[in-house]
Order: sequence, then structure tokens, then C-alpha cells
Amino acid sequence: MTARLVCAALCFAFIDAARAGWREEVAALRAGEFAPPADLTARYVFGWGGIEAAAADVQLRREGAVWKAMVRGGTTGAARRLWQLDADYEAVTQSEDWRSLSSFLAERYRRYRVEEVCEFRGGGVRSLRWNTKADAGKPEWMNFYVPGLRDMAGAMLLARSQPLNDGDLLHLAVFPGEWMYLVRAKVEGRESLPWQGEQRKVIRLSLDIDWIGKDFTLQPHRKFKRGTVWVSDDEVRMPLRIEVKVFVGAVFAELQSLKMH
Repeated sequence: MTARLVCAALCFAFIDAARAGWREEVAALRAGEFAPPADLTARYVFGWGGIEAAAADVQLRREGAVWKAMVRGGTTGAARRLWQLDADYEAVTQSEDWRSLSSFLAERYRRYRVEEVCEFRGGGVRSLRWNTKADAGKPEWMNFYVPGLRDMAGAMLLARSQPLNDGDLLHLAVFPGEWMYLVRAKVEGRESLPWQGEQRKVIRLSLDIDWIGKDFTLQPHRKFKRGTVWVSDDEVRMPLRIEVKVFVGAVFAELQSLKMH
């Protein structure tokens, strides 16, 4: 019995030590040498159970020393009658090291609106979020301190630049808005994926997400269970399909169209 307790204690100590090192892993991740993408426009559809529920148009273009990402989308069809949402997202990323510089999010619901502006720095992000609900508090600037923290666009571009060899594990600190999360993306291997009537060579990555507490401890994401991303194994490296297991079941995002400029 004593031996079992000792072994269990050692195992938990090892796990805690490994999880405690996530900040060093995030800060150590530098831009890779994979060639930057061309300017592009894309359209994604989203849904669950094979039923489309939302769509989004994506633009990515280079302007001098920065990249600008713009996303506009919302719920569609029957889902829109149940839950009306329109959203706009803009982000600016430094091209040299894929460091996030700024982002702006606007979400418009049936009866209220949420907006958030973020200013990224080397040690984290400064964020102001406001809500038009009558009971919403006064908006105040909040600071989140994690070296290497990026918005969603910056994190995706940084991950895209990596070698993505089979077995690689990336630690990304991501601030999608309101709070920060640790994303662990593991390259599971190469395979083929049916996409728009053809077989495409893809890189399959598994995703694991933890919530980052104020004291930098990690807590499992309450709604996110696990995810898989299939990225085209070519010079574009575009996500073709994403599947995520969440508390309400399985949701997906799929690339519907892509145009390079």
C-alpha cells in the first residue's frame, strides 16, 4: 500500500512539474522557417451533427511589415432563428515573428452587443471589453501577463510557420477575448482527407485546451473536451476541417472555398 502511495505521489509530482513548465514552453516558441502564406480570401461553414449553423468569410493580407486578418460571420438558417449572432474580428500581426500587435472583436446578438479591443505587448495583453446589457458593469482595462501570448490569428500563423514534423508538440498561449488559454497542438501524422470530391494530403493535429488562472495554474476547459484539425499538407497549410468535442456534442468547421491573390 505504501509503495502504491509513493508511486502515485511521484506520478502526480511529475505531471505537476510538466504542467508547471508551460510558460517556458510558450515563451521559447519562435517563428519557424516555413514560407509565409500568400494573400487570400476563404469561406468556412460551421455546424454540428452534419447540419450547417453558421458561416464566416476570412481575409488575410500583408501590408508592409504586418499581416491583417479580417473575419466576418454569423449564424445562418434555422440556427439563426434560435440564436442570432453576427461577429467581426480584426487582428494585426507582426510578420517578422508572428507576434500579435492588436485585435478588435464585435459580437452583435439579438438584444445586446459585446466589443473588445486588445493591445498586445511582449509580456502579455491589455484588454478592454464592454457589454451593452443593462446590468453590465463599467468596462475597465485588464492586463494579462504571459510572455508569448497571442490572439487567435497570431497563434495560428505562428503554428503554421513551424516544421510540423510528426510527433511535434506546440504550446501556444492564446487570448481569443475575455480570458487566456493554453493550447497544446500535437502533430499526429500525415494522412488523406476527403474534401470537395477529392483526396487531399493533410497534416492531422490533436488539440487540448486548458484555462489559465490568475495564478498561472491550469484548469481543464469546462466546455472543450478535445479537438482535431486537418491542415493541407502543401505550401498553403490551410485548415480544411476542424472537429471539436464540446459539452453539447460535436461541432465542426470546414473550408468551403479558397482564393489566393
